[in-house]
Formats: sequence, C-alpha cells, structure tokens
Amino acid sequence: MSEQAITVLLQRVKAGEKELLNDVYSRLYADIKNIARFQINKLNTGETITPTVLAHDCYLKLLKQNKVNVKDSAHFLNCLSISMRQLLIDVYRSKLTAKNQHIDVTREFGEIQGDTDIDFKILELDRLLDKIEKINPAFAEILNYKLILSMTFSEIAEVMGKSERQIIRIWNQAKSLLVALSKD
Repeated sequence: MSEQAITVLLQRVKAGEKELLNDVYSRLYADIKNIARFQINKLNTGETITPTVLAHDCYLKLLKQNKVNVKDSAHFLNCLSISMRQLLIDVYRSKLTAKNQHIDVTREFGEIQGDTDIDFKILELDRLLDKIEKINPAFAEILNYKLILSMTFSEIAEVMGKSERQIIRIWNQAKSLLVALSKD
C-alpha cells in the first residue's frame, strides 16, 4: 500500500474510525517488526522478549489510547518506536530494582550506538529524551531517529520532509541541548 493510502487511513483513524488502525498496523507490520528487532538489539536489556511480542504490546498500548493522533506512516512508526523504547527501558529498570540482578549498567549508550561524541547510559538517555520532548518535540524526534533507530541524515530528511542540510543543522542543535541537559 502506498504512503498516501496509509496517510488517508490514518486521517480516518484520527477522525474516529479507530478500527482502521488494524489495517495500518498489518500493512506496516514488517517495518514495525524490524523496528522492534532493532530496538531489542540496540538497547540490549538482557530481556528475552521477542520482536513480535514487543511490536504487539506496543500496538495494544496505542490502541488503548482514547484518541490516536498520527499524521502519516513515519509518524506512526516513530510513535511505536518510542513506545518500544519506553517499554524496554521499563523492563530494564524492573530488572535493576525488583529482581536486584546484575545487569551491565556500565555499558554506555555511545558504545551501543557507535556515535563517539555522545556517550550516555541507556536510562540517562531515556530521561534526557523525555526532557527534550517537553522543550522541543522536533529535537526529540530527530534524536530518536538518529540515536535509537540509527537512521542516516538522508533517511531522516525523507521522513520529516526536510532537506538533509536542515536535518544536520537541527541535529547539531538537538545534540547540543542533549549534552547541555546531561550536565545538569
């Protein structure tokens, strides 16, 4: 199904036809499952959750919302990826606190992500992204695409409908904010 057809379905969902969300989910399922697999591998919480379970749990969470407000497939996938990150972080936290088991918390996000100039622990990154979301949602979106989904600048530009140069400029501002907030 084309991007335009999915956008039309999502507009109908936004207008109140929530049952059409199942069609969107099934049409984007391969992408959703790939994001789930990527999130599990990227955050490496030591959890045995499968990409299928993660994808379905996050979709069910989205379905429980009274109003679903997504504008296109990229926004839909971004919302699900954020939900996946939050669920995995919650699993990670529960392992740290409830079970009091040893998990390698010294592993830095920069080590996981491979970006040498950003070096945050997973839980710290989650906290910082929540702060940045309140300050500037566009910054949080770009940081999520780049740091969590490891998208290239050209991929982010395509998803956000901006030029690659604009994305790099926003990325640099978002990264500066991320670094500044990490020093608080």
